Amino acid sequence: MKFLVFKTAAIAILLLAGCADNVTENIKADRHYTFRAVGGASMGAMTAAQMGLRYHELFDILAPSGGGLDLGMLIHWFKDGMLGGFCVPPRPGEMCPDPDQNQDYEHMNCGGPAAGGFDREGMIKTAQDMFIAYGNMTSFNPEHHYLPAGLTASYFDQSPEEMCANPVSLTGYYDWRFNPKGIKPVITFCEADGPEEGIFDPSMVPTQPVEFTYAVDLNDNKKRDPGEPVIFQLGERYDDVGEDGLASADETGFDPQNNPDPAADDYHPLNNPLGTEKNHLYDEGEPYLDWGLDGVAFTSSSPYDWGEGNGHYDYSPHVLRTAAMYDPSHLIQNLSSADLDRLDFYIDVGIRDHLGFRDSCEAFAGKLGARGREIDLRYRYESVLKDDYTGPYDIHFIDWDNIGRDLMIIYGDPDASPEEIKAGDGGHVGSGSQLFYRMFTMMSFVSEHWPDGAFKPMNPSDPTEILDLTYYSEILGMDRQYFILLPPGYDEHPNKTYPVFYLFHGSGMDAQILTATSLLVDPWMNEGAIQKFIMVFPDGVCQDDCNSGNFFANQMGRHLPGRRYEDSIIEELIPLIDENFRTKKPQDFPRP
Repeated sequence: MKFLVFKTAAIAILLLAGCADNVTENIKADRHYTFRAVGGASMGAMTAAQMGLRYHELFDILAPSGGGLDLGMLIHWFKDGMLGGFCVPPRPGEMCPDPDQNQDYEHMNCGGPAAGGFDREGMIKTAQDMFIAYGNMTSFNPEHHYLPAGLTASYFDQSPEEMCANPVSLTGYYDWRFNPKGIKPVITFCEADGPEEGIFDPSMVPTQPVEFTYAVDLNDNKKRDPGEPVIFQLGERYDDVGEDGLASADETGFDPQNNPDPAADDYHPLNNPLGTEKNHLYDEGEPYLDWGLDGVAFTSSSPYDWGEGNGHYDYSPHVLRTAAMYDPSHLIQNLSSADLDRLDFYIDVGIRDHLGFRDSCEAFAGKLGARGREIDLRYRYESVLKDDYTGPYDIHFIDWDNIGRDLMIIYGDPDASPEEIKAGDGGHVGSGSQLFYRMFTMMSFVSEHWPDGAFKPMNPSDPTEILDLTYYSEILGMDRQYFILLPPGYDEHPNKTYPVFYLFHGSGMDAQILTATSLLVDPWMNEGAIQKFIMVFPDGVCQDDCNSGNFFANQMGRHLPGRRYEDSIIEELIPLIDENFRTKKPQDFPRP
């Protein structure tokens, strides 16, 4: 019963997002500053938004850079893109990609050489890390939060080589799209990189267990062949027609339902962010089939189904948990006006982000706007510069007087050449110059939004100092590495205190790599172009039971019990920084 209570509460969060009162007027009282900011890139951007909203009392500024900030868009990217594209009904050897996605399971978009080093196996490992952190969203297994329905923890008794050589085959596993009669077996399977980035090559010997889902073995040969679909069952079947239960007019204006205002609930990330039609989430009032996650009627006795015939719409409980705890778009809608008013937001994302993060960031920005905080949306970094400045991008000429309180930049040239795109223009990381502009603008935004800053120019011989440190985490039972950047003049002015910016790195990176990029702020702090602040770079590399990133989360876990990385940061690292370094104490300041 305790589980069902949580489930009902989570459904309420999904359905009632947006019920908090809007921030529609300026609050004239003094503003309370904690003098902490939190930001990050990719995996770290998700962490910055989640942590900053859930622990909003600890921070003033949230700066997620290129991350998955909206669960609906993230689900769409997985279901219709990275793990999708299969024909319905399936046709062996043929893929049918969704027209809204530029990839499918056998043609993964890894972002190119400037996108952080992704390959096919790397994309799968990143998905595994996400499910280790938040729980498996491709099906629901009451016996295990990471493995798909039907597997037990004994699956991990095998080596990866044994998993690939001895696939598990299950019968009676239904799926309304790919196995509606449950006749075909489903199998565990492995993958491998081929000569062409992201492209499935059946000639390659598979060595990487996928672990979190099954393939439908259409030809019953105990391996996944081209066109054989993978299972993705995160919720019951429904029609995404909006809360009015009616489809919108088609492109010609014809309304088959004779609905007086068929477009009223059409979702648009910026123009109608609370619209429920085509938002890739179930909303109350939309037609659905109470047939469980497999989408097939009369399979409630199946050990692989979940939620059939219980009288309400079902998501996998892991989807509900993720929505309640980790989805920034839901968290922002349920924040009080007073708490939201304390926070400032900086977001950036590329127009060609291969992880679908542009859609996700726009969706989050729209939800922020729905709370009365319309974000200042700019395209390309040059757009933030003063009108009378005609030179190249330069933080000295950012026009802060005419930039809104919250800022979102979508970078990349829509007309970039193939060579420029290959070099990263508008991509997940960006081109070389865009990567620098991302860091410069984020740091300048943070500096601009803290009052009472230390801008006094310093002697160039007093550079920033970076320390490579560890702390022992009682929560994790291990030493944890972090890097800390002390601003120029820190040692020379022993009575001076400074704000702190916590910055989280992305998957496949480590804290030291992100620390190196932050050295770019040294000359700006030294000359007084931005105020001086401390920067802290926690380590998010996997310790023992994931691949390339722990998502800085309280993990659900894989083989071993999940580790409480988030609790260690909040309860141990932040207090340790305040105790051992001269951090600025919370204070109220008049509003500008």
